[in-house]
Amino acid sequence: MDSEPNEPWKLATNDKYYDVVKTIMGLSTASLLLPVFLARNFLNLEQSTPLTEVLGCSIYWAWFLFAASILAGIFFQYLSAKWMRTAWGKKTGIFFSENTKESTIERYMNGSFWLCVLMFFLGLILTVVFFVNYGHGA
Repeated sequence: MDSEPNEPWKLATNDKYYDVVKTIMGLSTASLLLPVFLARNFLNLEQSTPLTEVLGCSIYWAWFLFAASILAGIFFQYLSAKWMRTAWGKKTGIFFSENTKESTIERYMNGSFWLCVLMFFLGLILTVVFFVNYGHGA
């Protein structure tokens, strides 16, 4: 590769988005364990009580959304690496394409970025809904 990219602004821009996605992925991963930890430690459950009796549908949906957020983040990171090749003016292909247009890569990156963020926040909302409802005896 060349020592200097053709479009250096892409490196700085990509780093900012990459950091956000990396943070969201870490939070999503931690949030997968959050309901189990909170249920055992803050809802005064006995150790003999199975969590399947306590956890509601919203927690299962939240887990699905957190997992989907992680997968969207992984896809973003894959696309990010491909987009970086365009900064050096190299041919870039995603999936089975030998040369994918830069605009296509950017569109997929934007979609996966916002899916990652949206699914994390929806999962977080469902987790809060569960604990608020549980606290009110629902």
